[in-house]
Amino acid sequence: MRRMAEHDHGTALLFARTETELFFETVWKRATGILFLKGRPHFHHQDGRRAGANSGAPVCLIAYGAEDAGTLRTCGLPGKYLVL
Repeated sequence: MRRMAEHDHGTALLFARTETELFFETVWKRATGILFLKGRPHFHHQDGRRAGANSGAPVCLIAYGAEDAGTLRTCGLPGKYLVL
């Protein structure tokens, strides 16, 4: 996450552990936008079958840079987008 924040271009998928030091350092202080996804994503097998378990925790997509933030803002995934 530190390298992503330094690069300042791209989108990261991260567990929504908003209280951690890393989240404060690399997301709250450095990211452009964040999309908190509704529900917990499920994994899928290579053949397309849905796996039995979900991710185990809430996740978010974190945008660095205006282009990636715009993509997240308009992507249509269910959840809540915040401008940072």
